[in-house]
Amino acid sequence: MPPVLPAKPDLSDSEIQLLRQVARGDRNEVVSRVTGIDVSTVGDSVKALTFKLGTPYRHRAAALGVGWGWVRVEDVPALNPDNRPLPDQRRAVLVGLVAGDHPEAIAKRLGLTKGTVETYIQNLLRSLGVRSRQQAAARALLTGIVSLSALGKGWPDVPLADVHGLAPQLDKES
Repeated sequence: MPPVLPAKPDLSDSEIQLLRQVARGDRNEVVSRVTGIDVSTVGDSVKALTFKLGTPYRHRAAALGVGWGWVRVEDVPALNPDNRPLPDQRRAVLVGLVAGDHPEAIAKRLGLTKGTVETYIQNLLRSLGVRSRQQAAARALLTGIVSLSALGKGWPDVPLADVHGLAPQLDKES
């Protein structure tokens, strides 16, 4: 029996489409073209969406979208993933991104400097083959690198595959 997830908010089809664009890390111009939202209001639309998901952060919204099954592997392309295991500290930084933490909070929790965390984040982006923190958070969950429990209280300590019956796919579509 699959684990029980926290209740998911009701999103319209257009909000789910916007969430997928957020997870892709696309610029406002691309989001506008894909969703039909005027480019001048994309930022406000994303803010409204992240608020509806209970977070002010795009990268946490992307991760939540994965957890609830709205964001799929094909929504978050990897450009050049290296598929190597991550060292413990880098994995801990990635867990912080999924949780929606700022680099300062991650640094404090791990006893690192903010600069070290920022460097780790840049290295993680390269390792995962992504361009943004939103993509990194989504891919971390999609590939099973990070457990759903990183999303916070009420989320099971299992990889996404155990919930949605997906096999982790780091570079299947690349």
